[in-house]
Amino acid sequence: MPLLKTALLRRTAATVLVALLATSALARPEGVGTVTIAVPQTTAPLPMVQNYLAQTGVDANGVEGNKYDWGFNPVLQILSGFDKIWTLGDAAWHGGAANGDGAQDYSQVAIVNAPVWAGNMRYVLDVTGPARTEAEALAAYLDDRRAQGYSVIEGMGPLLAPIYRDNAGAVTTINHTLADFDVLNPQNPKEDDEGTEAGVEGSALLDFLALMQLMRGPAGTTSPAKYFYASPRPWRMTDTGEVIQTGDAPFGDSTIEVYDSNTGVIPALLSARDARGRGKDGGFPSGHTNAAYLAALAYAYAMPERFEELLTRASELGENRVVTGMHSPLDVMGGRIMAMAVGASVLSDPANAEAKAAAFANMQAVMAQGLPADMTLLDAADVPTNDRWADEYANASLYRQRMTYGLPQDPAMADAPVTIPAGAEVLLETRLPYLDADARRVVLATTALAGGYPLVDDSNGWGRIDIVAAAGGFGAFPGDVTVVMDADKGGLNVRDTWVHDIAGPGLLTKAGSGTLVLAGHNSYTGGTILSEGMLVARAADSLGAGEVLVEGGQLVVGAAGVVLQAPVEVTGGVLVVDAALEAGTPLIALQAPQITGAFTQAQTADGQPLAVTQTAQEITVALQ
Repeated sequence: MPLLKTALLRRTAATVLVALLATSALARPEGVGTVTIAVPQTTAPLPMVQNYLAQTGVDANGVEGNKYDWGFNPVLQILSGFDKIWTLGDAAWHGGAANGDGAQDYSQVAIVNAPVWAGNMRYVLDVTGPARTEAEALAAYLDDRRAQGYSVIEGMGPLLAPIYRDNAGAVTTINHTLADFDVLNPQNPKEDDEGTEAGVEGSALLDFLALMQLMRGPAGTTSPAKYFYASPRPWRMTDTGEVIQTGDAPFGDSTIEVYDSNTGVIPALLSARDARGRGKDGGFPSGHTNAAYLAALAYAYAMPERFEELLTRASELGENRVVTGMHSPLDVMGGRIMAMAVGASVLSDPANAEAKAAAFANMQAVMAQGLPADMTLLDAADVPTNDRWADEYANASLYRQRMTYGLPQDPAMADAPVTIPAGAEVLLETRLPYLDADARRVVLATTALAGGYPLVDDSNGWGRIDIVAAAGGFGAFPGDVTVVMDADKGGLNVRDTWVHDIAGPGLLTKAGSGTLVLAGHNSYTGGTILSEGMLVARAADSLGAGEVLVEGGQLVVGAAGVVLQAPVEVTGGVLVVDAALEAGTPLIALQAPQITGAFTQAQTADGQPLAVTQTAQEITVALQ
């Protein structure tokens, strides 16, 4: 048969096949409907967003009260799980007598949960013992001495952090290295940082600094909780967590209490111990940790392109509080829980709406001006060179570990339903800008820490929020999810990645001009609809286990293609192959039990057209 006639017959057969496929339309994926996460209707614990100003001694209604009183201050209530681990045992103190002079009666102290308390001390002894390196000691020293708002700037990364510091006027006077400062030498006294916090008045980032001031304002203090719970610092505890004072020792112009303890306080910080005595120097919750998280939440709100990295840096500062010997894991966990609650409350307060909007606009504009003309903040945030937080999965793992520090979990509470407090969704307002508040609550619920860990079950949900995991998108689709990403809005509306292995019965609909990357091995069953923009399937099973409908936009697949367990219908759109292709070597781009319809075209990621061979169950592409 002549070659020309053979080629014509093949083209005709392919055309007939595509026409037949196009006429066999499948039913449109219907999903299961949307699911919302109810706002808890509770008066105890007091809802934070309505009552957080009680931390200042005056609530939102202008009513004065005792900020050291459990019944008035919601922060004391969300930290109440501490009493189930260690308690002062002073009923009068806990019943309203607590005050800023500090507890005096320790005769009724009780270790309520001995395994947790012992695990708490084991962690301290591990990280402050002989295995602690000079580099670790130096990092912890710097985080102790420098302003927390300054330290956390590092989470912006090596490209963006200098731009921020220059424009905000943020400086520190403590910039030591191991070459010029021996933190393990007890002759070296602590220093006082004479630098700034996050910046200075009159800087180009003045509107952002106004938000930082709100976040780090009087409502963010840990003092009421420290006095109320009156717990010991680890350098006052034995290996099993008991407090045994052995005497006093000279300390500058005064004396300091001496305790039976093997906790290794960094020698250069021995003079940083509080000489006012135990009653004025509670360990729980950690003030440095709380301040670091509040600063990180402010930075992350205004520059969500580095959201996960900034919060991971805050968690590192919390870890360093343990490495110094100044705090225990429980102290650090309490500081984080409190910061999540206070930070969300500040951002949810209608009185701060204009300030947070101005802060976001200010940060985005000023930081972008410091970049090369062809680079966006989103591009700059992803530059991996010399970035300690370039690995998003390592960040998530570190952050999750520091939420519990491996302390014992009550297995009976592991599967307890998660509570998402009122207002918590605001924490993701700029990080997931293409989702509404209800959807962001679902994200928080589906990425939350399991129950049963110390402190978290009594925190009204604040302790179970894994904000770094939540920044990586949904952990599951309990209901249908519609994503409308308008690239014209810039930032994370242009492109974003959901990193988790997404399960659940829900349907995903991708609309809008932006790019959504599904990076997980997904098993959601409600189906996928692509109508606009770009949907990237990073793994072969990223599109889940349900039916797929491509109406428009671009479906991007990698070298493994996409392997579907259910039928796919294509009524439009472009197939994009983001993989290295060799001439003469075809790639199976899509496999499914049934493929109906055809893409309008197929191309490589850089726009090179591809030849397509399609059957009822397979689409293969090759370089032309």
